[in-house]
Amino acid sequence: MTDRELINRWRGNQRYTLRIIEAMPEESFDFKPIEGAKSFRSQASHITTWLRTNFRHISGHELNKAPTANKREILQALGELFDQVLDYLSEDPQHDLEETVKMWYGKCSKAGLLATMDNHLSHHRGQMVIYLRLEGVQPPSYVGW
Repeated sequence: MTDRELINRWRGNQRYTLRIIEAMPEESFDFKPIEGAKSFRSQASHITTWLRTNFRHISGHELNKAPTANKREILQALGELFDQVLDYLSEDPQHDLEETVKMWYGKCSKAGLLATMDNHLSHHRGQMVIYLRLEGVQPPSYVGW
């Protein structure tokens, strides 16, 4: 994947993820399809926290935990995090995505970690699309580019 393709993928991730969260009415943020499942709010908060926790291994910077108590805070925190990822990918096309970083599950390249983050984001975003449908909300059209 070229640098430009990687940047476009993360721009698409940002647009689509934020549109999904924006689509759910605030009064439905605590919706869960069944007992034991995460609520929509919990899914959105988890995405924000998980991406932040993993991106620090790529950027080399400790990132402050952002508040995620309500829809506005989640959208702001996640939007800022996506901006940081995009800034990192855009600032220097020579950054070493093949550099190995140590994770709790072992070592991987920064490129591999970005792929893991992308996959994890897709997993939870897919669940959130189902939550929207179960609440009678039309999900936004898919944006993957």
